[in-house]
Amino acid sequence: MSSLAPAEPTRCPYCPERAEKHWSGWGRYHRWAERRRRKIPVGRHRCPFAKRTFSLLPEGLLPYHYARTATILGRLWKLFVEEARATVFADLAHAARTTIRRLKEDAASVLRKLRLPGQEGALAPAEFLKRLVALGAERIAEIFRAWKELDPKHSIVGFYRR
Repeated sequence: MSSLAPAEPTRCPYCPERAEKHWSGWGRYHRWAERRRRKIPVGRHRCPFAKRTFSLLPEGLLPYHYARTATILGRLWKLFVEEARATVFADLAHAARTTIRRLKEDAASVLRKLRLPGQEGALAPAEFLKRLVALGAERIAEIFRAWKELDPKHSIVGFYRR
């Protein structure tokens, strides 16, 4: 399965206690993704109980980010594990220095709040990334899918309020 293939939710983020499928399709929107010539479709769904809509991004994308999940994790690995300086890394990544600094600051605050399966307590960003990568690509995809289903507006590099 492609990392940009449409994703179908297995639960409603507004009614997590309801096990049965109660949401319905509510159209779609299109968004850009890294290394794509055309926008990709993202399905929207509507919860009749909450009277709100939600969408679930493909597993290769994070909310509010053009770059793919693997690209962002690679950048975070360089910044935290390999301890690349933000200014040098910005030049290598062909990105603005402020973008890289903001990525590092946002990720540092969020990674301390996230918990991997079986993890108790906060981890430093470098240790979190090492343990995440050790899980393997398939398990990482499962974890990210679960995080997105819990809160569709959640991103590994920032929390966004609805």
